[in-house]
Amino acid sequence: MTRKKVDKKYSSQLDDLIRILKNTKFLTNNKVESAFRNIPRHEFVMPSELDRAYYNEPLPIMKGQTISQPGVVSRMTEWLDIKNGQKILEIGTGSGWQTAILSYLVENGIVYSVEIHPELVNFARENLKKLEIDNVHVILDDGSVGYPKTSPYDRIIITAACTEIPLPLFDQLGENGLIIAPVGDSSQSLVVLKKTSEGIIEIKNQSNYVFVPLLGKFGKKG
Repeated sequence: MTRKKVDKKYSSQLDDLIRILKNTKFLTNNKVESAFRNIPRHEFVMPSELDRAYYNEPLPIMKGQTISQPGVVSRMTEWLDIKNGQKILEIGTGSGWQTAILSYLVENGIVYSVEIHPELVNFARENLKKLEIDNVHVILDDGSVGYPKTSPYDRIIITAACTEIPLPLFDQLGENGLIIAPVGDSSQSLVVLKKTSEGIIEIKNQSNYVFVPLLGKFGKKG
């Protein structure tokens, strides 16, 4: 798997972003920082948004979706506590930036990312191909039902807001696995749950996040 570092043109902007994330305690892990430095965000944004690629804010992509705010990506990534060799399920590929960061951290593992919009599946695949990332499978499907074909997973990440975490995802999570999701209506809490032999336990819960809604069978109604 080949990696390319951020172009010199963007390096000072990236340094500024990382400084902001560290100062606000949204980035505390050296491995996640390395992922940010090796997975250039500007390769995953729309051409019209290139000047804002390293702003700490979400950016529009297509189909009413966004590429998540870097601070939120670093927070979710750190809380997932990814290990080399794990199998990860991502619900909502978007542009593929979060996917690529997961792929970097999982190293010899594999990421399955499910996206409901065909246009975004193609966009993400093209973006991942540019970086020669070969340990990711982007799947066109309804992510709200998960992807049972390759379960169980060590980690599951939902990148869209859900009123409750879809039950099929718990079935697809391996024992001692972690699942992270923004849960709520107009505003969400970022929740991390662990599947144990005793059942599901909450590890972390932090409020005041805003994500686009999860679509599909177990997604937003109406």
